[in-house]
Amino acid sequence: MIHTNNQQDIWGLPAGTVIRVRHGWYDHVGLLSDHHIEGERGVLAFSAQEQGFVEQAFHAFAQGRQVRIDGYPGSLPPAIVMHRARLKRGQKYSWAGFNCEHFAHYAHGLPIESPQLRQWAFLGSVFSLLVFAARA
Repeated sequence: MIHTNNQQDIWGLPAGTVIRVRHGWYDHVGLLSDHHIEGERGVLAFSAQEQGFVEQAFHAFAQGRQVRIDGYPGSLPPAIVMHRARLKRGQKYSWAGFNCEHFAHYAHGLPIESPQLRQWAFLGSVFSLLVFAARA
């Protein structure tokens, strides 16, 4: 995984490459775009703040945070990944139902899942068990 704040590090990566930024207790993921916005590499994302699909400049996605490059997880060509991602324009964001990780997986034709959501659900289950055990 590459960490970058530098636009130069991402110019050679294919459209559809998954990137992420840390937002406190969670990571926000997006896809490098096949378009340039405001002279920068664009990012396609599915955001709670935007209430769904957004195509934005790299700096708007990063918001001054360090960007991590996860890579290209699927085998679909970049043009297909971009097309699938843009099909989600107009769909509403849902933390549990369809979030940024669901979006990235969907665009790549992978099983639609959210590893972070699964992790939070697991931690919630463990916490619930501990509370139940403490009351017993």
